[in-house]
Amino acid sequence: MDDPYAFLEEPDLSVGTFLSESLQVMDLLGEGAFGHVTKCFSTKTGEMEAVKIIKKFPGLPVEKNEVVILEQLQSLDPDTSNIIKWKESFTYQDHMCMSYELLDQDLQNYVKARGEGLLIPELKSVIRQVATALQHLRSFKIVHADIRPENIMIVDRRQQPIRVRLVDFGLSFQIGDRPFFQATGYRAPEVLLGIHPLTEAIDIWSTGATLVEVATASTIFENEEEYDELSQIIQSHGQPSDEILDRGKDTASYFCEQVDGEHRWRFKSPSEYEEETGLQAQTFTSIRLDDVPMIMAHGDPEDKNLFADLLKRMMQLDQDERITPLEVLQHPFLNESSPQGLLENNAVSLPGPDEDCRDNQRGALKTTSLTFAQRSVAFLPDWSDC
Repeated sequence: MDDPYAFLEEPDLSVGTFLSESLQVMDLLGEGAFGHVTKCFSTKTGEMEAVKIIKKFPGLPVEKNEVVILEQLQSLDPDTSNIIKWKESFTYQDHMCMSYELLDQDLQNYVKARGEGLLIPELKSVIRQVATALQHLRSFKIVHADIRPENIMIVDRRQQPIRVRLVDFGLSFQIGDRPFFQATGYRAPEVLLGIHPLTEAIDIWSTGATLVEVATASTIFENEEEYDELSQIIQSHGQPSDEILDRGKDTASYFCEQVDGEHRWRFKSPSEYEEETGLQAQTFTSIRLDDVPMIMAHGDPEDKNLFADLLKRMMQLDQDERITPLEVLQHPFLNESSPQGLLENNAVSLPGPDEDCRDNQRGALKTTSLTFAQRSVAFLPDWSDC
């Protein structure tokens, strides 16, 4: 298969480069599929900023998409919405640049440095904050589409309780629009099967996969190919119902119709898939959600079992049965502080699923940060002929 990123145009970057009249590169923080992230010093403010430089991919307006999304979210206070604060956009060598306030560290590196999963109080704090962020996005009818540990940033790892921000809206889309991509390893079944339309439920699935990872220090789905990921989902969750599979535009790519058996659809064997596609299927062992409590290094049995129940509700195979962000906040695993009490402490009211929060979320901002981690990203199917 041809490399989908072969025509990406790279910017000329090095420490000391001035991206604008006032922003000088002090460090290169990371590179992802669509951009580089740098740490810059602002001669205008005397502060450090995180600046993402978007690679140019002819025919894919990724940078324009992100600006449109961020403009809608610009009124949100990061301390109450838990969403990164975008400062400005500008161009460097004809590349779009996105400037953000500088944060500390992403959750993936935080867990990796510790060598074990989050403590239960940390886990609950992260879940509350991410669910609050997703509820705010839901009020704007925005799907993040790239929830993973690298895109949840810690404000200051020395601070307790842990505070996080949801970052990187490069793959985000408005419900009803056609999305471009979805990161592997965190894709919901409806994305893999080509079920249309996609909703914010894909973010809940990805958040569930992310929580397994940060709670156990183990990745639930370790693969880069759609067939392999579906294979692991079936190992962990069982096969999707025929009703779900019937709705998938791409179901026949991975399943065969049959007359006899428990299901009308049968998942293709690795040899069948290899014969049809020429792609070699890989063998992976997936983490079962029932096994998560035994893998977790911390917590009492009741907390662990409640966490596993929350994961099952977040990772329902049917997107219509998946728990919502507000229902996450109301789950017994988080019961020591009600959603209302949490929001009173944050001095902001959480938007309901149909409320518009553009005009009621404003305030002073804290120091923040951003990374753009490398992950495989796959093209989503073309919905134009659905």
